[in-house]
Amino acid sequence: MYISTASFFLTETQIPSTLLAENLSLPMTGTRDGKNKHLEKISPFLLLAAGILAGFNPCLLAVMAFLASVTLVKHGKREDMLKITLGFSAGIFAMYMIAGMSILSVVNFLPEIQESFIGASILIIALLGFWHIFDGYWLKKHARTTFRTPKPLKNFMGKMDQNSLVSLSFLSGSMFSLVKAPCVGAIFLSLLSILATKTDIVKGTLYIGIYHIGLLIPVIALGLLLAFGLSPNKVTEFRERWRVEIRLTTGIILISVAWLMQLGVI
Repeated sequence: MYISTASFFLTETQIPSTLLAENLSLPMTGTRDGKNKHLEKISPFLLLAAGILAGFNPCLLAVMAFLASVTLVKHGKREDMLKITLGFSAGIFAMYMIAGMSILSVVNFLPEIQESFIGASILIIALLGFWHIFDGYWLKKHARTTFRTPKPLKNFMGKMDQNSLVSLSFLSGSMFSLVKAPCVGAIFLSLLSILATKTDIVKGTLYIGIYHIGLLIPVIALGLLLAFGLSPNKVTEFRERWRVEIRLTTGIILISVAWLMQLGVI
């Protein structure tokens, strides 16, 4: 009787524990799948809007005003400003697309580095967020930014030959993307770190492309306005008036994104 009673209780206690393990495992798997499905259903308009907001960047506004002032003084033609806007935008788009596709490919083909990639991305995004906030403080106190454009890049952009404006402006946009990545590419890195572990290469590339189309809409619109009579000084005044607020807002967003990534919310 003792043996039969013990075997009865063992059987009764083992079955619920098995069921409990199954019940616990299913919601966890469903939660991860749910996140992926939710991410796959991201609205293209949401990504486009995020890119447009990121396009109002003091670094981008500054370089566009600089290119406009140099072009209009040196050449004085509306067509030249349009060529520079086209080449510069294409250079930014190409460089960030290549970088994004490369990172997505590496992370997808080497899943063992995903955790390390996410951890490094969270740290970099948080540091860039604090840097933006510090730059806002530095701008307020000293009226100059810590995100400075190197003189060699300025000299290169200032010596564009009229016969090859498109190609030279394309190179300028590509170099600008690399040199000013901490200023312009911070939000892109946060998007890329989320997509790299939750989507495949095809969908991730599509999302990156939509985001950068939005990023370039303000740049292209500004180039058109400068080509059709907007003074570069007006752009400079607007940038200097709002760059502190833009820096602080960007920093807060980046720190919040890093915190939510650390918590596993996104």
